[in-house]
Amino acid sequence: MPKLLIVGAETPALQRVVPLLLRADFTASRVPRADHAAELLAGQAFDLVIVRVPVSGMPLDELLGQVRDPKGLNRDAGVLLLAEPETIAEVRSLLGRGVNRVVSLEGPSDRLLLAVADLVLVPPRLAVRTLVQLELWVAHGPVRSLTLTRDLSATGMFVQAGDEFPIGTRLRFELSLPGDDEPIRGEVEVVRRASADEAKAGGIGVRFLSFQDDGRRRLDAFLASHDAIT
Repeated sequence: MPKLLIVGAETPALQRVVPLLLRADFTASRVPRADHAAELLAGQAFDLVIVRVPVSGMPLDELLGQVRDPKGLNRDAGVLLLAEPETIAEVRSLLGRGVNRVVSLEGPSDRLLLAVADLVLVPPRLAVRTLVQLELWVAHGPVRSLTLTRDLSATGMFVQAGDEFPIGTRLRFELSLPGDDEPIRGEVEVVRRASADEAKAGGIGVRFLSFQDDGRRRLDAFLASHDAIT
């Protein structure tokens, strides 16, 4: 059951979206101030934190620091900011620095609902171990990481490496599917990070942003021909 934390003042979009999420078996906690949220985050794990900015009680960067504390319970939670249209450009500078999505307060409620679904709802997955190369272009050239997938879905994949890539990073990828001679290529975005523990290796979760050529069709065909994880 996904757990949602809402921080800050009520908005019309939240008034329309939250009842839908509750009917979909979400649990929601609401606090008016960032310092109240910090108290909850210290003792509870949430799947998604929605913050209406500006927020009172403590600076936003301090709240984000608490969410992303490597030793905290919520380091892998999704973070979505709701901002006034005139501050969208400024708030979007936080993408990749602890924030996954920014949604305008004047946008349609459907946009908020889709952003929540993208961050929290998990599509059927396949336990597929295959090679994937991730590539980030920086000033001095590409940074490449060759690793293995742990699972794969129509919206993204989890890979057993990539700790050097922060949330929000956009990467090119080449995915080698079993039985397919040509890798699937495209672009992904890092949406979560998971630390290693005794049970499983750490890594990053990425969502697909785009595909080259017929990559989307080939991935869908591969998923359709295999059984998802139950």
